[in-house]
Parts: sequence; C-alpha cells; structure tokens
Amino acid sequence: MYNDPIAVKKKKEDLSIIDLGYNSIKVSIYNVYKNGHYSKKGQLQEYVQIGHNLSKNNNIINSQNVESVIKFLNKFKNNSKQMKIDTVIPIATSAIRDADNGKEVVKQIKKITGFEFNVLSGMEEGFFSYFGAQSKMHIPDGIFFDLGGGSIEIVHVENYKIKKIICLDLGALRLTDKFVQFDEQQQQLEEEIRYDHLEEYLYKHLPSIEQFDLNKSLNNKLVGIGGTIRTLYKFVSGIFKISPPFSYNHFTLSKKLVNLSNDVFKRLSQNELLQIKLIDQQRSKTITPGSCVIKILMETLGFAEVLVCSAGLREGILENYLYLNMDKKYRLRKKFIKLNYDCLPSIVYSNALGQFSKCGINSPYHSPTPSFSSEQYRENFPLKIISAKVNKIK
Repeated sequence: MYNDPIAVKKKKEDLSIIDLGYNSIKVSIYNVYKNGHYSKKGQLQEYVQIGHNLSKNNNIINSQNVESVIKFLNKFKNNSKQMKIDTVIPIATSAIRDADNGKEVVKQIKKITGFEFNVLSGMEEGFFSYFGAQSKMHIPDGIFFDLGGGSIEIVHVENYKIKKIICLDLGALRLTDKFVQFDEQQQQLEEEIRYDHLEEYLYKHLPSIEQFDLNKSLNNKLVGIGGTIRTLYKFVSGIFKISPPFSYNHFTLSKKLVNLSNDVFKRLSQNELLQIKLIDQQRSKTITPGSCVIKILMETLGFAEVLVCSAGLREGILENYLYLNMDKKYRLRKKFIKLNYDCLPSIVYSNALGQFSKCGINSPYHSPTPSFSSEQYRENFPLKIISAKVNKIK
C-alpha cells in the first residue's frame, strides 16, 4: 500500500488483526510506520466455519468448531514471536454475537489461548468495514456493502458521512446452511426448487432503493467488500481475461457479468464447482448463494455496476486504531473518520429490514431501532477496541 523508502526506516510496530468470522478466521499482519502509513505484510486463513449450522444446533456453537479455532490460535501464538509481531487486535463478528453461548465461547478462547476477542455489533461491523473500504476508495456518495459468512452490512454514505446502516443475517454460509444441499445423488429439479426458494427469500429480505434516501443528483456508487465479491471478480476476470484497471484500489463488475456468473454457479453441482481453479475449494461451497445476494442486491438497488474493494473490516479496525493513537497531523489526513465520529447521533441503524418504512426515513426518531439519538449511545459506540502486546499474552 505504501512503499515510501523513508517510511520504512521509521517503522513503529508489526501489528496483526485476528478476524473470527462466521465462515473463517483470518489474521492480517501489517507493518505500521511512525507517520501512520502501513503496508500488509501477510495473511493467514483457515475455514474453521465456527458458525456452520448454528441455527440447526439450537443457536449454539458446537465444541468441535471452538476446538478448531483454539487450535489455529495456539499455532499462531507459537509462531507470532518468530513473525516478530508486537501488537494483536482480535475481533469477532456475527457467529459469536448471534450464538446463545457466544460469551462462554469468548471466555473459553481467552482462558486457553490468551486472546481476548472484541465482539462487534452489527452496527460496529458496518461502521469499521466502511472505514477500511473508504481508506482506499475515496467514494463520497453511495452504498457500501460487506457480505460475510453470517451477515451483510449495508451502509448508505453521503459526502463521506454514514447516514444509515442495515445489518441482516444474509451471509453466504448462513444461506448455504439454510437453502443449499449439495448432493451428487440429488436430481437437478430438486436443486432448482431450492434455489428458487433462496431467490424468493432474498427478494423479500434485501432492501430496495426506496428504503434509502439517495440523492439522485449525486454520483452514487455501489461498493462491495468481502471475500465473496473478490472471489466473484477473480472468477470473471479469469474467465474473460479482464485486464486490471489502472487503479489497483478497486475493480469493477458489471451487473451482466454478475448475473452470468450466478447463472453458471447455480447450474453446477458441488463437485463441478470444486473443479473450478479460480474459486477456492472452501469458497466453492458458498459462492452460489453469495453471488445470488450480490445479483439481487444490485437489482433491487438499481445499480448497473459494483466496485470491488480490496480492503474492509480489518483495515477499518487498523485505521481506527491508528486514528486514536497517532498525532493531530495524522488525524487531519483522515477526515472521513472524524466526520463519522462527529455525526454518530444522526446514524440510523436496523438489524431488521421490516423496521424501515418503504418510503424511506429522514430521521432516526422514526425508527424503533437503536439510532443514536442520545448521548448514552454516543458514549458507548463504538466499543473500545482492546489491543494487546503479544509478549504479554499468556
């Protein structure tokens, strides 16, 4: 991201962010410099699928999934000194916050590994995902969406300020568990009926353009964040030999190519999807419902193209960490962060689409959901993100 040779000489720390999501656990490692710039040093990932079949297990994360997370974390901790990591920030998202035993799982992980996870609310996940994307995109107006394994966060932005955040349980793995049953013995007709149910469900639960107060005089953009849309772009660019754009901050996918890709995926069996080298093996299990979410979201919001962002939640957590720890000169360069901290009381939030009227909302007081209309919410949001020095983790 930053290749300034002068900055390299002024290195501050090596920082890692552990992201425990519904589908996978990722560790992104960054070189952080004293001027506030950073570069990505590497990434570790494993599809532990801690949220797999959460609803079928009475909303309880099973012990086998927790053990997979603990095994990964202990291995990372043992290698962290060799990797010369100074600081670690562990975050957890939809699986942990949704599970009835989420708090117990966090305590168990801390007791065995020493890592204390910050459990983000849906609003916080959307808030920080936007920070990460905006740090690269510089898009003043439009809609940002972060499609993960368990949820999707949809953020409406105007003049770099967040107006509304919607968090819905429509993540790619959660939808796979609910609707898709890959079985080589299953007849094609049965698979198509299941897919029709998925589409019907998404049309019912994804927001329409009427539920956002988009100023039509502005150049509104749709920005996609997360592994599913990056995999979709990788597939499309590989199949159609699309050359990278001049700017590497984002790529563009047209609605036609998204629709075409989704049509291909839904006609393939799990075994056939596994044969596509452009799609990671674990991602192949969720790419069909994930691409369907993107297709229908573009349709209902009326966008002909989507910008694919390479940054997201982890970069947003890092941007927030630096913003709160760097000097005034650095903070002046991150005006979009200050703007959003200043406008917290006006942000509208919902985790249930039905709580927004079809005609749109102009004021947070029209919604029964948390909307930061009091100082109490302002003081408690976002939660203080806990970081730790690696050499002090037991």
